[in-house]
Amino acid sequence: MSNSNSGVFYVAAGKKYIDEACDSARSLKKINPSIKISLACNLDPDDKDLFDQIIPVDEQVTCRNEGLLFKVKHLYFLSPYEKTIFADTDTYFASDCESGFDILEYFDLALVPAPVDTYYPILESGKKIPCKPLNTGGIFYRKNEANDSLFKEWINLYTSKLSSNSNLRESDQTSFAQVLLYSSSRMYPLPSEWNARFSFINAFAEPVKILHGYSRNIENIANLINLNANQHRVWIPHLKRCIVFKPYTWKHYLGPLLIKLGILKKRIV
Repeated sequence: MSNSNSGVFYVAAGKKYIDEACDSARSLKKINPSIKISLACNLDPDDKDLFDQIIPVDEQVTCRNEGLLFKVKHLYFLSPYEKTIFADTDTYFASDCESGFDILEYFDLALVPAPVDTYYPILESGKKIPCKPLNTGGIFYRKNEANDSLFKEWINLYTSKLSSNSNLRESDQTSFAQVLLYSSSRMYPLPSEWNARFSFINAFAEPVKILHGYSRNIENIANLINLNANQHRVWIPHLKRCIVFKPYTWKHYLGPLLIKLGILKKRIV
């Protein structure tokens, strides 16, 4: 399977999120100007020229959970590509992402773990499965039979949960983790460079491809995170800087810093 029928896909409901998708697409075009970009939405975007294809969806969204379900229902089956990088609207592309399509030559889908999400899957039997959800704000997938089944089951499970509890606190990520338990799709766990949640501490070893989150200074954050792009480093959001790994850095600098921030407790000998 070649990369000729591949592209980046957004799903957005409401002007706020459609405008965000446009901003994300602009950042992508600066990095990969020839890449294909499509958008599924319930309103026309102001800048239609950003997208190769706009797919209208006649649905209204009135709350957070309806918005998440809108995303879950359409991010796979409405994608016009054989190989897709799906991105949430609150993303910023910081470096070349086209190599991500090559991963899909060998795996059915790929996602970054979501370490701060503590809503674990719970089976019908009541058993809690201790596997962290994956961040569904960035999903690399290819169209095939295994994924057809996986994404259909995800839609069904999440729809069922929301039907039973319209105030459900867990996000769509828990349902995705649950259906993945029984899926035949081959999933690759992407490193955090592909979906960097920069509001939290992150470790990087290569250039960050996609930043995920809200900031008025997102371009500046991208520059700071990738200042030493090919070195092992840790992003400290409180300081808005990366600490580059060097001999003794962790022992003599990072440790006291994390103690000062209250993240680590001082060891008493």
